[in-house]
Amino acid sequence: QIVDDLLPADELAALGHAVAHEPHWPNRADIHDFMASANELAHPTLRAFHGGFGTEAALATVGSLVGRALSRVEMRSYVYLPGSFLLPHSDWSPTTDRVVAYAFYVWTQGCEGGELDLFACTLDQGRVADQRQAVCIEPRANRLVLFEVGPGTVHQVRKVQAGARVSLSGWFY
Repeated sequence: QIVDDLLPADELAALGHAVAHEPHWPNRADIHDFMASANELAHPTLRAFHGGFGTEAALATVGSLVGRALSRVEMRSYVYLPGSFLLPHSDWSPTTDRVVAYAFYVWTQGCEGGELDLFACTLDQGRVADQRQAVCIEPRANRLVLFEVGPGTVHQVRKVQAGARVSLSGWFY
């Protein structure tokens, strides 16, 4: 699900300002390289935006897209600079209750690369046996992308070539 122009321009600008003042740290592993905020957002504007995603109405709206009741949402800020990437993976785990993943793009001006690829997967006994790129979503400021989390929902963020891809992302539970 893609929702463009979610916020009025002044609210989007306020979020951009807040992200610019939120502490971010390098986050690197074999499958990713980006900057991320702490698990708990510090800036009041970001905390308020996160709170809006966790209202009863927002949880019901997102839950209606997947036919499941949702109880909470997690949110962090992510900054992908040139060279940043996230290789194909699934956010699903048998030990978590993640139902829907999301990314809200705050800033993408001058960004080259950083597309979100969603893969079509064939499962064999609950494991990915085959995958192929199915959808490529361009990062665009003020765009919200939502997708279900399951063993067959593989996605990646392509390497950023120039500019920055800044998002508020997380999961609905």
